[in-house]
Amino acid sequence: MRQDYPDPTEMEIMGFQVMVDDTLGHLAVTHDGSITWDQLQAIKNLVWGDDARAIEVYPVQVEVINNVPLRHLWRLGADDFCPDLLGRAEPRQTLEARFHKAWEDAQ
Repeated sequence: MRQDYPDPTEMEIMGFQVMVDDTLGHLAVTHDGSITWDQLQAIKNLVWGDDARAIEVYPVQVEVINNVPLRHLWRLGADDFCPDLLGRAEPRQTLEARFHKAWEDAQ
């Protein structure tokens, strides 16, 4: 792993080399190309717990750096947006949402 990375903790989980930076909320998993979604989910649960939400970012093509076989997960905070894949969450009551709703209703 990189020596200049801010504050990593390295460990092996389920046969994968894992680097975690809890300050950044970043988890990096070294793999051979065969890691599955279920394995990433299990590693996320083992590191941050079953109630933690995390995302994997897919950048625009010109920003892709793919020279090392790593998967990166970023832990979301309680106030970070996360799509509700099951459609059960109440809409967020934000100033922005109220503003847009007010202008929609006014037209």
